[in-house]
Amino acid sequence: MRDNLHPSDGRDNGREETKRNDQELSRSDREVPLGRRRTPQAVHAWLDGETPEADVRRGDTQRDVEFWTRIAEQSEARRQMRTPAHLQAQIMSALPQASPSSMVAPWYRRSMELAPVWAIVGGAALLAAGVAIGSALVAGQ
Repeated sequence: MRDNLHPSDGRDNGREETKRNDQELSRSDREVPLGRRRTPQAVHAWLDGETPEADVRRGDTQRDVEFWTRIAEQSEARRQMRTPAHLQAQIMSALPQASPSSMVAPWYRRSMELAPVWAIVGGAALLAAGVAIGSALVAGQ
């Protein structure tokens, strides 16, 4: 869905212009299918280490080999990166000092907060239940 960002807020003045803009958007907003290009089997064999790079560097697979070589170089460079000491110290100081197991207590050990109104309602309900049970016992004798 598209939001209507037109300044007229849907009023009829400029209706033709709005229709024209919507038609232009719908034409430019269409999904264009991408050509499905598959990596050749020779490149897969080279990536798996089954074929030497010299055998794969030919005209049609040259681009694939360069692409995967560039990815390998960038991955290796990122593997060598280390977090600076001052940033690691900031991260560690922001973590809570208590361990998670001590932070999560069972339900019966947690403190319970009860509003005074609910305490009064609960007490009245217990009193009414006691009166009902008492009158049932007296009437049953």
